Amino acid sequence: MQGIKDKDRMSSPVPDETCPPAVIEIRRGGRVESLHRAYACIVNSRGDLLYSLGSPDYITYLRSSAKPLQAVAVQLSGAADRFGLTRQKLAVIAGSHGGESYHIEAVSEILRRAGLSAEALQCGVQPPLSPAADQALHAAGLEPTALHHNCSGKHAGMLATAVHTGENIESYLESDSRVQVDIVNLIALMAGISSLEIWLGIDGCSAPVHALPMRSAALAFARLVDPVTLPQRVAQAAGTVVEAMRTYPEMVGADRGRICTELIRAGTGSGLIAKSGAEGYYAAAWMDPGTTCGLGLTVKIEDGARRARDPLAIAMLKKFGALPDELPEALQSHAAGPIRNHKGLEVGEITVRI
Repeated sequence: MQGIKDKDRMSSPVPDETCPPAVIEIRRGGRVESLHRAYACIVNSRGDLLYSLGSPDYITYLRSSAKPLQAVAVQLSGAADRFGLTRQKLAVIAGSHGGESYHIEAVSEILRRAGLSAEALQCGVQPPLSPAADQALHAAGLEPTALHHNCSGKHAGMLATAVHTGENIESYLESDSRVQVDIVNLIALMAGISSLEIWLGIDGCSAPVHALPMRSAALAFARLVDPVTLPQRVAQAAGTVVEAMRTYPEMVGADRGRICTELIRAGTGSGLIAKSGAEGYYAAAWMDPGTTCGLGLTVKIEDGARRARDPLAIAMLKKFGALPDELPEALQSHAAGPIRNHKGLEVGEITVRI
């Protein structure tokens, strides 16, 4: 079973396009200068919708927020066990790494254990997301490679799966390859929908990217941390990936400064995992201490703005108890608060109205 491709859109159900509320304000001189509209959902692992901004049935692409689910597919396939991929390696598969030396070593080791080299990666070339890693590369007179691409961990995991299942590695990104079909089917299972309800596009790294309703994606994340309703093999694979992300948050993003890494570190009390996506998407999951039930959060900024995405995600996580009221200093720069100019003067503020 495959998801719906772009060419099939005209025969597909039209998502609810109801205008979402403007909940992020950019203020300057006491006046609202800009507004960002947003969709958001919180769903528990039983499928109950607990909170929403805009339509919970709005369909949009998860982008890189899907990586933890794609990492579950690697674990579930048996490739991780066959090639001895440690929790650290699973965390880099589930992340958008910064291209630091330990990230490059981890991705290279995944490929080496599968009998492959960096030449097998089809993600393209991208400079490291980490400014320090990018500067070190330039200082050494070196050019970035596919290994530095923030998605190379995910691609290495897909390649290892293709080798394990005996598939042609040159076609591992094709939507009808076993690697990609298994990913779609897994996401559908965790999201509680049919695989035919998942729309497929192509991501910035050339891998298939998945669009599904906000509430369905939130359910998939709730089940990541609370997989008791899933088949045992899937639940075990999900638990392994969640443990990997919690144990090695620096592999999900970078040693410091990246919102995913800092959220996971700050949310240890709630067992929080978090993963960003492009175009204003964010997903997270944690355990609700009151109900001992998993909660999943999805956020989509309508205009795709990252400056609105991170403050809204943090505000939602604080509102629902996944983060402490007093944020760690490492997270404060990602949250709503003062806007400073190039001289360091406070000239405005970002506020979230939820």
